Parts: sequence; C-alpha cells; structure tokens
Amino acid sequence: MKRNNIFQGISLFVVLGFLTGCAFTPQSVELAPTISVSADEDIGQGKEVSIEVVDEREKLILGRRGTGHGGAAEITTDQNVALVVRDELVKGLQGYNFVPIQPDKDFPTSMKVEVRLLEYTTSVGFWSGGVHTRATLKVICKNQAKEYSKIYRAEGEERILFVPTAEKNAELINQILSKVLLKVLTDNQLLQFLAF
Repeated sequence: MKRNNIFQGISLFVVLGFLTGCAFTPQSVELAPTISVSADEDIGQGKEVSIEVVDEREKLILGRRGTGHGGAAEITTDQNVALVVRDELVKGLQGYNFVPIQPDKDFPTSMKVEVRLLEYTTSVGFWSGGVHTRATLKVICKNQAKEYSKIYRAEGEERILFVPTAEKNAELINQILSKVLLKVLTDNQLLQFLAF
C-alpha cells in the first residue's frame, strides 16, 4: 500500500513538474478572433468608410506564462496586431453593408482605431492561480465636421489549478480580443454615426 502511495506521489510530482516546465517555454500566439454580427436592417446602405488601425500598445509582448511563483516565459505574436484588428472590423462592417476602404485622412467618413492594450497576466492564489486578460481599443470616427470617439474595454478572468497549455492561453487571448471587437461592432451609436 505504501509503495502505491509512493508511486502515485512520484507520478504526481513528475506531471506537476512537466506542467510547470511548460511555463518556461516561450509561446507565440496565433491571433484569430471570431466575430459574428447580424444586422436586422441595412445600416450601412453601401456607404464607404475609410478604416485605419494603429498599434499604440506600450508593451508589444502579450504577457508571460504563469507559474506558482509568478510570470515566466514571454507570450508574443508574430502577427501584425493592427492588421488583425482591421481585418475583423472590415468583415464586421461589411456585415452591416458598409464598404470599408483603405485609410484616407481626407475621406469624408473615417474610422481610426487605436489598439491601446492586449494583455495576459497571471496571479497566484492559495489553492489556485488566476489568468487575467484585458483589451482596450480607442475608436475615433469622423463624419464631415463631426466626431465620435469612445474607448472600449474588455476584461476576463479564469481560475486555474495548473499552468495553462499554449492552446488554452491562445484561446483566452482570442476570447478577449473578440469580446472588445464585438463591443465596437455592436455600438449602435457608432454605427448610426458612420451611416449618417
């Protein structure tokens, strides 16, 4: 009986060591947000909108993988974050029958989006840790002489017992990016402003 307990203890130690070891392996995340908008009415009515997205994040890394002692290896992405965000906004606005065009500061109707934050952090608790994700976008729309600007924020938290896998980290980061993009694309005031 004691021998079984010893083997179980060793097995558990090996598994925990393996899972914690993953935290020291750098991770590159593929950003693939999923947005689904359904328009009950033809808001855009074929109107052209100039769309520009810029990456204004202070830190270009997304965060650090967690351990029982805090952050470890970096989580990054090889993708152009601004381009990923723009592609999703273009698809979303097309769903409302807008016609997004390339950035043009002189175009009468324009939408500029600043990616202010896309962040993954961890915290240590007594029995479990936490993974915290945050995203912030600032949107500035211009329509002739008028302007509409707003900051959109999204936050998420998940309690964890073990160091999350690379797949789980990617899922959490994409969830929070999708959430903040959906806030932009479901802001009826913003949509009406662009359609004016």
